[in-house]
Amino acid sequence: MSQSEFASDVFDSYILSFQEVGDMIKHYANVLSTPLPYKQTPRKAYTPIRRCSRFKKFCRAQTGGGWWDYINSVADRVNFTVNKPVMLHGVQHFGSQGGEYTVYTEVKDSTDGTILVKQSGSFFSEKDDTDWFYGFDVQFDCPVCLVENKEYELVSLIKGPVSWYGEKGQEAVESEGVQFTFRTSYGGNNGTSCSLGQFPAFLIS
Repeated sequence: MSQSEFASDVFDSYILSFQEVGDMIKHYANVLSTPLPYKQTPRKAYTPIRRCSRFKKFCRAQTGGGWWDYINSVADRVNFTVNKPVMLHGVQHFGSQGGEYTVYTEVKDSTDGTILVKQSGSFFSEKDDTDWFYGFDVQFDCPVCLVENKEYELVSLIKGPVSWYGEKGQEAVESEGVQFTFRTSYGGNNGTSCSLGQFPAFLIS
C-alpha cells in the first residue's frame, strides 16, 4: 500500500503497535535497517465461483404432484465433459422446503472409475433470491481440475425427503466460455439424465 493509504487508513485504526508504526515510517523513508516482518508479494486476485446451470424448467416437490425421491438407495448420476480446463468446486443439488439430506458425492474418471474427488455430509435445503427452487450446495474441500475432452461421471447417493427436480435439461451448456456437454449415465441410476432429474448447477472457476 502507498504511504498515503497507510497514513489515512491504517495509522488511525490503532491496529499496529508503536514499534510497528515506527518500522513502517522508516520503511517509507527508506531508512529501515531490517526487513519488514510482513509479506510484500502481491496477493493473488480473488476468482469468484460461478454457476453453470443445466435446466430450463424446475418442478416443485409437492404431495399429489411431481417429486424426486430417494427411497431405493440408488445414486443419481450423469456423465459430462468440458471443452477447456476448469476448476470444479462442487455441485448444487435440488432439495425441498425445510428438507435435510445426507449426501455422498463423487466425481470419477468415466473410463477407469478412478475417484477424483469426493465429499459427504448433511445439508439443509434453502431457497435464495436467485433460485426458483429449494436446494443446497455440496462443495468439495479441495476443488478438482477438469481437463478438456475427458469424460467424467458425477455420482450422488442421497438420503432424505422428496425434492424438486429439473426438466428440459440442455445437452450442452456454456458459462463464460466453458462448455459442459452432458450424457446420460446408465449404471444404477436413480433416474437423472441429460434432460431430467438432479444437479441443477455446477460450481466452477
